[in-house]
Amino acid sequence: MSFRVIFLEKAEADMDNIEEYLSQFYASTVRNFFIQLKEQVFRLEDTPYMCQTYEEDPFFRKMVAGNYVLFYSIDEARNVVLIHRIFHHAKNRTRQLLTRPKLM
Repeated sequence: MSFRVIFLEKAEADMDNIEEYLSQFYASTVRNFFIQLKEQVFRLEDTPYMCQTYEEDPFFRKMVAGNYVLFYSIDEARNVVLIHRIFHHAKNRTRQLLTRPKLM
């Protein structure tokens, strides 16, 4: 069964910020990041449970993509993987991290 991957608003803003930051260096840095991100996210479509749960809140799972960590959740009822946030691995995420989505 294949899952659909959706980037939530905060994750999209995170990607914009990452692109802005990385573009200060080399164009290839931005391109390489997004290639690596795309490869990782593509894997979630078929194997969403491959990554470990986030120790501070098991509702979320975390995936490493280069120097960044993606936080996501799985909605089995809709066959959807929701990407909530993307942070640099060295960033302290605890305070700003995640709020669970409200059920629709």
